[in-house]
Amino acid sequence: MKKKTLVQLRHIADRIPKQCPCDIAAFLYSICEEWKFAFLNGCLVFIADGNPVLVMPLTTIYGTLRTGNTLYILCNNGALHYFDRKTHQHWVSFLDNTDEDLFNSMFN
Repeated sequence: MKKKTLVQLRHIADRIPKQCPCDIAAFLYSICEEWKFAFLNGCLVFIADGNPVLVMPLTTIYGTLRTGNTLYILCNNGALHYFDRKTHQHWVSFLDNTDEDLFNSMFN
C-alpha cells in the first residue's frame, strides 16, 4: 500500500465514528495478534521486530476503522494513523495539513 493523499485521508476520517475507550479496546483487542500490537497499562503498543515502536494511550483515540488490510486510528488531536496489515507499515498525517510544516521544522 502506498501513502494516501490528504484528500483521501480526510474522506476516510469523516467515516470514523467517535468511540469510547472501552469500545476501542474491545475492537482492537480482537485483532491485536494479527496486526502486531498489544495493550499495556491503558495504551496501545505497536511492535515491530519485537520492539515497541509506537505507544498510544487509548484515551487519545477518537475512533477506529478497518477497511480490508488497512487499519485507521483517528486521534483527538487530528492525527490519522494508518497501518498496513501485510507489510506492517505505518503512516501518520495531520488532517489540518500541519505535518509537513511540523516535520520540516524538526529536521531542517
